[in-house]
Amino acid sequence: MRVKRYALLAAFGVLLFGFGLGELLPPLGLRGWAWALLLLGLALLVGGVRAMNRSMLSALTEPEEVPERVYVRRRLEAGPRVVAFGGGTGLSRVLRGLKEHTANATAIVAVTDDGGSTGRLRLAFGLPAVGDLVDCLAALSDHPALPALLAHRFDRGELKGHTFGNLFLVTLDQVAGDFAEAVREANAILNLRGQVLPATPEAVRLLARFQDGREVVGEVAIREAGGRIREVALLPEPKEVMLEALSAIRRANLLLLGPGSLYTSVIPSFLPAPLRKALQEAKAPLVYAVNLMTEPGETDGYTAYDHYKAVSYHLGRRPEVVLVHTAPIPQEVLERYAREGRHPVAFDPRPFQADGVRVVAGDFREEGPLAQHDPRKLVEALLNLV
Repeated sequence: MRVKRYALLAAFGVLLFGFGLGELLPPLGLRGWAWALLLLGLALLVGGVRAMNRSMLSALTEPEEVPERVYVRRRLEAGPRVVAFGGGTGLSRVLRGLKEHTANATAIVAVTDDGGSTGRLRLAFGLPAVGDLVDCLAALSDHPALPALLAHRFDRGELKGHTFGNLFLVTLDQVAGDFAEAVREANAILNLRGQVLPATPEAVRLLARFQDGREVVGEVAIREAGGRIREVALLPEPKEVMLEALSAIRRANLLLLGPGSLYTSVIPSFLPAPLRKALQEAKAPLVYAVNLMTEPGETDGYTAYDHYKAVSYHLGRRPEVVLVHTAPIPQEVLERYAREGRHPVAFDPRPFQADGVRVVAGDFREEGPLAQHDPRKLVEALLNLV
């Protein structure tokens, strides 16, 4: 039973309800936020109490399911310790695949996004980016309804454009008074199969230095700047990382970088110096999953080896294994992406062979109209490396 967790959820609902009544989100100065918190708190309170009742009733009326649940839980708890770095859609898809095989996945997430709802909340509260963290929390959640709830985007009033998940994490920060503690609370409340951690709990921004000498700050501005990126860095250089992240790296059976946007998701997720040092010293094999397609304004014309070189340069360690999609992509999919300036990442095995890098090539694409990794195929290849 998860009665204690549901009780915590209900208690959080009470807190949120109270904060809504008290209008305790002064940075926005909007009464709509107070009403939203009041309603969200009430929903969590009711949902937590109902979940407690269902959990206790289930234990009383369906005893035949208990052995199976215990078996599944123990199997997952004995699964491999995988630490995945990145952000955005790429990382959350990997996590959805991993949670079917292990309860020991750790996501270390880039926090430099400054667009959309996340960007507005960063300006209002001076926080790290919350959007990718929320996506990863949803991906590792053990409850099938939570992803849709956390992703729900308000479409009217003062909350228009914000997601429930983003507001949830910001509210936890307001209650806890510390972003790292807010993330810990989110992990506990959402009952994850693993843990989700920020690359740093500090509010940092991304700096890109281009080959032509320009320096551009901010993820959105970097994507719009055009040109070939030479290197990226965090501003200011963060002093703090979460101890849980360092511990997970040291204890890992496998370390994964990507898939995801090279310069705005994957690399920023390991840029804090303590994380880089831990990765350089880690004994676990380091795997890099190359994107299927290039990204306009970021990796135009990049080959798989160009991606690998950029990761190695910024990390100070070469991945021992590189996963590359080499199967044909349907023409209609290629044409759709070409209209957006995106093309398949070219692969030549020779430079990898010269560097002594193991390449795992194959079909990692999910069937359908998009060119994106299939979580099942990707995770299957990863688990064969453990």
